[in-house]
Amino acid sequence: MRGVSLGRLVLFALVFISVLGCQERQAPQSGKPKSFVERSVKDEDVVVRFYYNPFVDEPINISPGPLILMPVSSQDPRLDTRQAWILYVTLPELRDVLRVLSQANLEWKESKAPKQLVVDPFDLPQPHHDSMEVAVTSRWESAVADAEAKRVCGLLSDLSNAVSNTKTRDGLAFYQRTISCLAPETQRSAPSKSSH
Repeated sequence: MRGVSLGRLVLFALVFISVLGCQERQAPQSGKPKSFVERSVKDEDVVVRFYYNPFVDEPINISPGPLILMPVSSQDPRLDTRQAWILYVTLPELRDVLRVLSQANLEWKESKAPKQLVVDPFDLPQPHHDSMEVAVTSRWESAVADAEAKRVCGLLSDLSNAVSNTKTRDGLAFYQRTISCLAPETQRSAPSKSSH
């Protein structure tokens, strides 16, 4: 009887030690803090701005403004409208955009202060033609990253593909055209050379 209970005690001790070892190995992974952009997916008051001006060195004076995504209620009359630089979208759509940004392998510079994104043209970051500035802000925090010029069109295409609303996708496509990116729907509908 004593041998059985000693055997059970040893078995219990081995199981306990192995469980403890597994928890210690998993702790670093679960302890890694999320970035502000990852956390902002759950925020209800977040704004995103894209700013890119590839025409700074061009002889003609073209200066496309930024694109600012601002969430509004699904009942808001501004929904799906584009006023100046602002494209009003639903919160779920903005969350889709934030998910793409959080997985885009950008180097975010975080701040414990909000960033004013709707600004006078003279207050925009200057110049911004070698990269696109991506800024995300909430009431309490913000983060800024630069996407290299060669990645800009691909990133905007990924964002466009992430949203389901046609009007939001059209707003993103319009911005892509203003900075000389081929709109995603144009890429899909372009005839292939083999069809000729």
